[in-house]
Amino acid sequence: MKTFTWERGPFFNCHNCSEKTFGLLRAGGQSLTMRCSKCRFTYDEDLPPLNKKVIYLDQFVFSLLFNVESGGPLHRGHEGFAKELHDRLRRLVSLQQIILPHSDIHRDETILFHSPVDLRAAYEFMGGDAQFVDTDEVELNQTMDAAEAFLTNKSLNLNLLVDQVLEERRNEWLPDMHISVRADYSSFAENLRRRRDQTHSGMEKLAAKWAKERPSFKDVLQNEFNLIMSAKVGALPTSAPVQHEAHALSRLFAERGVPVDQVGQAVRDFWSSKICRDLPHHRISSYLFAAVARRVVQGQKTVINRGLMNDIRAIACYAPYVDAMFVDKTSEQLMHERPLIDDLKYKALIFSFSNRDAFLAYLDEIEAATPPDVKEFASRIYGI
Repeated sequence: MKTFTWERGPFFNCHNCSEKTFGLLRAGGQSLTMRCSKCRFTYDEDLPPLNKKVIYLDQFVFSLLFNVESGGPLHRGHEGFAKELHDRLRRLVSLQQIILPHSDIHRDETILFHSPVDLRAAYEFMGGDAQFVDTDEVELNQTMDAAEAFLTNKSLNLNLLVDQVLEERRNEWLPDMHISVRADYSSFAENLRRRRDQTHSGMEKLAAKWAKERPSFKDVLQNEFNLIMSAKVGALPTSAPVQHEAHALSRLFAERGVPVDQVGQAVRDFWSSKICRDLPHHRISSYLFAAVARRVVQGQKTVINRGLMNDIRAIACYAPYVDAMFVDKTSEQLMHERPLIDDLKYKALIFSFSNRDAFLAYLDEIEAATPPDVKEFASRIYGI
């Protein structure tokens, strides 16, 4: 019977005892450790540097990949694409060329999924154990940078490098062993479902108003910009993120010499300012709302759905930073309409089922650019 060892193949001749028992003990971060299973000679080796692409996948894509992984049902007409996408994404994650981070939006939507624990474990594993900074924090960080510029009367200059919105270091090699915690958050499901339904009901009422009054794209866009301050003030009594933002701004303004009795007005002035309006998350979401309103005025009935607000929030927060996003058809089409495609500046390439072949071609380009030494080590560590 073969004796168990922590070391695994492929095995090489040991530098110390010359036996072919020198195998991989562990890998991850910036190095791997080789050890002889016979004499215990150990050797640490540096791994090649990486430059991983960051791709945001909508929740429905993670659900699709989960169904491929678990043998669940696939949407008719998308079976072949789903399996091909699953294989390519897993390969690129193992090749250390991409990560597919999950966000607070994914976490909330997963709680409402029929198998939340299994789905959470699946997207952590498939995505490379990567996590985005929560959307509230992304918005707050942009806001505080804008407030500094507002106070000093300087132009807004945000750091939009993707590492600003990641919890982990992007270019670490994945550990060769994956450990997950099967936490159960089902107790939050009822409250999340109620909040989602309330948001959807509010959007339906707004859509009915748009359909009746038939505003132009420019009218809705300008209204969204004008309502930033009043929306913030109106949300203060009930919204923890807005309360946190208001307190952070108040502290900053007081530290910068604004008299205590004028801090509240200074915060409102900032919320009304052009520099605040031009923050990426405000600007992108405002344009998307205007584009949605235009479709409602044109008579489209399906544009308002329960996932719309999360779609807008995800794109508004992460599109300026990530390399690519795969979202639902409506969101992708809206982002490619004019004037959005002309006026909005963001880093991400936007994909959906509408241009799925282009997404596969994009993934092929990433794999083709994989350095040979990275491929070699990925083969040794992950068995590609």
